[in-house]
Amino acid sequence: MKKILALFFGILLAATNCAYALAAEQNIQFIYINGSNSNDERAKEAYVKGFHAMHKQMKNIFETDEFMYQNILDNGKYAINSNEEILFWGFNSNQELDVIKNNLAEAKKSSPVMAQTIRSILAHCMHDAIWVQRETNMQKIIDQLHRYVMSAHEKGEKAILFGHSAGSFVTYEYMIHKLKVVNLDKFTGKKDNKYTCIDAFVKSGLGYKLATDKLALNPNEKQFAKAYNDIDKYTEIACVPDNTILGAVNFGSPLSLFYSSQISHSNGNNAAYQYYFLKYIQENNIFLLNVNFADDPVGFPVSRNISKADIEMEFNTNLSENGKGFIYTYSKARSGGMFATAHFAYWKHAKRFAKAVRDAYKKGYTNFYELY
Repeated sequence: MKKILALFFGILLAATNCAYALAAEQNIQFIYINGSNSNDERAKEAYVKGFHAMHKQMKNIFETDEFMYQNILDNGKYAINSNEEILFWGFNSNQELDVIKNNLAEAKKSSPVMAQTIRSILAHCMHDAIWVQRETNMQKIIDQLHRYVMSAHEKGEKAILFGHSAGSFVTYEYMIHKLKVVNLDKFTGKKDNKYTCIDAFVKSGLGYKLATDKLALNPNEKQFAKAYNDIDKYTEIACVPDNTILGAVNFGSPLSLFYSSQISHSNGNNAAYQYYFLKYIQENNIFLLNVNFADDPVGFPVSRNISKADIEMEFNTNLSENGKGFIYTYSKARSGGMFATAHFAYWKHAKRFAKAVRDAYKKGYTNFYELY
């Protein structure tokens, strides 16, 4: 009898969620971004197939888990699109990767199978990770992703980004470049309460992004004055509109390995930028999750998990009481396969991974807002 009642209430909950979805005011577009790859049509087909399987599991977990349904889908205000978007940028580095493949083929003649397997994984992962970090390469991919996000925005939709491996660099850089977290009052001394994004800051001619990741003002006073007058126009063109990005999930990510220097508070205005970035995330209800399989040798935890109180103490200020945004890193679920293949197991074991994302969201929200 208990099993029958449980089944009945389960069906009732699913039917209620379905009814809410049909009446949803806005849709959410999931955008998946590939990472290390073989940079050819066969690899692209594999990613498309893998992300398609993953999307079904993600959509299901977001819609059926009560906590996620309430907080992310806002009790049915939002519905997830059945069709995912996939940003595959692998073809861009194809020529350079061919050189590495030839070198690996030579090494295969005298290398043990395990060594060659790990070497191949590292070669593909590290090559793409390094290639995509070059400013000119990254900017092209960011601009391509921005077209996807703005396409969703123009249809009245929200977006959630999923970045695998080096694809997590793309989600990170996209938010760094496109979220309106640059407080211009800190640069100008004015009190206009103007905010823009790094891309608008640079493209308008207002200033520069240096190799040290610092922002510097244009020393030409005439050019600076014109750029400041035009900054609203550039902000509208180059930045992602507020309340468009709901969140991002990075997985199989070596982000902290390659970006560790950017979290140092000794880098001048980097510390101020970090504060405004965290403030924007929290107050605009954006979740940032770093979810790795525990046995993925390429997946690195980002840092210790901080709370809202930690940020307020670090920067001696108060964040919004109404915000629901947070950041969290979670690496406890195992892939279920061999460690050598764990980095590519997220879509093979999509259901397991979707549950890990669910757990990360719940634990992250609870940790950030210190709920017990």
